[in-house]
Amino acid sequence: MLIADGSTRKLQKPKKKRRRHLISTSNEFPQLAEKYREGKLTDSDLRKALDGLSAKNPDAADKEDSVFGQK
Repeated sequence: MLIADGSTRKLQKPKKKRRRHLISTSNEFPQLAEKYREGKLTDSDLRKALDGLSAKNPDAADKEDSVFGQK
């Protein structure tokens, strides 16, 4: 799996992660999926979507842990 957040990890150079090191979450981003399929997804789109998740979970100590569910 390749992971990007739009700020520290850009779409041009995503981080490679093994599936077993990630935790599945119920968060879905249909708008991002559509832009990705069309080839129009930008780092800014990722940052905006993930900032929305961070606002919903203010107790999260680390953005990467809260968004990607890293073990």
